[in-house]
Amino acid sequence: MALDPVDLTVPRITGLRLEAKQHIPIVAPTVAAFIGRTERGPLNEPVSIASVEDYRRTFGGHCAFSYMATAVQHFFQHGGQSAYVVRVANRATRASIDVPAGDEVLRLQARQPGSREYLRVSIDYDRVEHEPARFNLIVQRVSRPGSQLVDDQEYFQRLSVDAGDERYVARALEDSELVRLAGPVPGRRPDATRAHRPGDPIPYLDLSQPGTDGEELTDYDIIGSNREGTGLFALDRCERFDLLCIPQPPGRDLGSTSFVAAERYCEMRRALLIWDPPWSWESADAAVIGARNTVQSSHNVVTYFPRVRPRGEPVARYAGGIPACGAVAGILARSDRSGVWQPLAGADSLLRANLAPLVEVTPKQAAMLRRFGVNTFVRAEAGNYALHGNVTQCGPNAISRLWRTLDRRRLALFVLNAIEQHTQWAQGATDEDTAAELERQVWIFLSRLHQQGALAGCIAEQAFFARAQLEARAGGERELVLRIGFAPHAANELVGYELRYRDGGIVTHQLPALEAEQYAS
Repeated sequence: MALDPVDLTVPRITGLRLEAKQHIPIVAPTVAAFIGRTERGPLNEPVSIASVEDYRRTFGGHCAFSYMATAVQHFFQHGGQSAYVVRVANRATRASIDVPAGDEVLRLQARQPGSREYLRVSIDYDRVEHEPARFNLIVQRVSRPGSQLVDDQEYFQRLSVDAGDERYVARALEDSELVRLAGPVPGRRPDATRAHRPGDPIPYLDLSQPGTDGEELTDYDIIGSNREGTGLFALDRCERFDLLCIPQPPGRDLGSTSFVAAERYCEMRRALLIWDPPWSWESADAAVIGARNTVQSSHNVVTYFPRVRPRGEPVARYAGGIPACGAVAGILARSDRSGVWQPLAGADSLLRANLAPLVEVTPKQAAMLRRFGVNTFVRAEAGNYALHGNVTQCGPNAISRLWRTLDRRRLALFVLNAIEQHTQWAQGATDEDTAAELERQVWIFLSRLHQQGALAGCIAEQAFFARAQLEARAGGERELVLRIGFAPHAANELVGYELRYRDGGIVTHQLPALEAEQYAS
């Protein structure tokens, strides 16, 4: 959608210490993050993907113990364009291959754990026949045991069992993405894998010990460790993400501990958690009762009802349905191309990929669920179904009713993220020119949002303000401070924030309502 041109009435300031900066964009691609079990792939490492094919290449396909592959597929099918995937596991083990080396073995281990790491290796002495310490190693990952379809391959030439050699096998395999050394290096080079008869294909050595997928995830596997950068905290290595999905495992709810941790992490990162409904919500009436009695409530969480199923498939085959967090994330990402302030409507809100809700929800039931912070898939025109509600999981007793509205909450998060991301150039600045340029950039950004209808108020003064100035700190030093306010819901009802631009980063906190009004005047 093309945005209307904006008349920028703030005069350009000349003679600045900094070069002119580009405008802060008012529309940005929505990035989703997914955490859970996968068929294979690196553990606790956020991998950027842009398609279902990217996911399959790194993490494999569908598996019985997880809906991760399904959620990612739904995300891209519904309009998502960019995502991170973090694989977590509970006590999964690595496959290994023992390569004979005379009376010893060269033990190789799969780089990543899991039962679907189907690896095989081959050893040859091509062009190193007369160098007794050297050998060549081929490592392949195949689609299944005995298959000739190779998914990935690595070739290591002129490896050596001599620790003083620059091609020492222990060091060379540090660069491998498929295997790692899992024991001492033998005293002689591994035996060549030779064909039984001349002209036959060179054989490969298969796994000596298969890997395992481990046990069902606990809350602590998902939460992970801040110090080690695992679980949720693996996302610390991502510059930004907007939506977080943790697909519920088949037939089992994740615990309240992971809910609270994920919600708080999303609040810290200014993202929204898309949380699947409990498996006990088997009907709309059960969902209404469950939503009324739930203790899980947050303006940083989006939930929905019901789960989904493929159209045309027997209902009994999908008795509990399929979690739709990925579809919800994709629907939001598709709608965001017109701006996060736009509530879901029309084609952007429709279920795709031949999916339908598991159960029908009446308008009265949808209204009740919306009151308790649950969005619903409801029947739309032409036999389609649309995501309806535009609410966060605040519930009727929320302290801040403003953030019960999903598009308003997302707008506030977007404004803060955009300003912080695109004004990092001002960190640590202590001159008037930088303060003036910072104010100018943010004023233009908020003005463009206002003219596109994102902010309430007929005139700019009713819709937003931006004030940048230098303030004294202890010790006589000066600090650049930006104060902003914007009206997401009603004219003159401004939500205010203060951003302090320090050498180590930008420190942001919300202003009390009265203080925000003072800066606006």
